[in-house]
Amino acid sequence: MVEQLVKGIIAKLYADRGYISHELKSRLKDQGIDLMTYHRKNMQAIKLSKADHYHLKQRNKIETLFSLLKGTYNLVTSKARSITGYLTGIYASLCAYQLCHQNKPMIRLMETSA
Repeated sequence: MVEQLVKGIIAKLYADRGYISHELKSRLKDQGIDLMTYHRKNMQAIKLSKADHYHLKQRNKIETLFSLLKGTYNLVTSKARSITGYLTGIYASLCAYQLCHQNKPMIRLMETSA
């Protein structure tokens, strides 16, 4: 499924430990995608660049935010009957988050030197 989602893209893909697989990593490498994950405790540590480590940390913030939106603000838990209803639910969850939630996490883009 991952291969279909990233078909035609050449980039780095930051994922959680659930996507650790040498087979998946090699298949994505053939498509021009670098799969970046943290290693498991029983695996040999992989040296990540400073930028890759930074982006994995940002990914964790995004996962936490989605968890909060789903749990507290009912994101994507409604049984929408139309695309408009589905998008309205997403919009309502985001508005509730913006209006009610204190201490929002800040996601910064890292400047990379080319």
